[in-house]
Amino acid sequence: MPASPRRPVQARSAQRTRAMADAAARLLIEEGPDAVTHRRVAAAAGVPAGSAGYYFATRQELYAAAVTAAEQVRTTAAAAHARSIARRGRSARRTAELLLEVLYAPALDPAVVTRRLRPMLAATADPELRPIMAASRPALLAALRETLDRCGWSAVAEGADFELVVRMLDAALLYGAAVGDEDPIADAVGDVARLLELVRGA
Repeated sequence: MPASPRRPVQARSAQRTRAMADAAARLLIEEGPDAVTHRRVAAAAGVPAGSAGYYFATRQELYAAAVTAAEQVRTTAAAAHARSIARRGRSARRTAELLLEVLYAPALDPAVVTRRLRPMLAATADPELRPIMAASRPALLAALRETLDRCGWSAVAEGADFELVVRMLDAALLYGAAVGDEDPIADAVGDVARLLELVRGA
């Protein structure tokens, strides 16, 4: 029985949909939400601009696909980064640096607050995007626990204050940006390191 002529068309459609979602994720991670437009995503995915609306009818649909794919990239990169850390004791400061790198995988850069953190918080507050963000949280927490364990902070990883440390990662970055710190990442590292020492000493 000959193959249905629709199958190649359907396969091409699925490939282009996936390519657009992947391209949208890259743009979201590297440039922030404003970069996720049909025109920019189509160009990055190698899809004709005029047909971009066929795969994602609205910008909202496209953005949801971008968030989904970006979280997949993030969780995969976070797990890989955590697994790559050699097991040895590390200072609170170096451990804090690694925690931030893992949480904001695949790359932690000076624009992390505007390009990554604030858009992720906005997605978490959006009823349509919240389930996507919630679905990635267990994998991220697992990667953070593994990071602590590999750095010699297993008591914190398994302790009651683990969630407090996780919350400080975001909160310290936000605070640093809000007060105009020139290097919010360095300030966040310092805050998280102090918290790690306090938690371990409690």
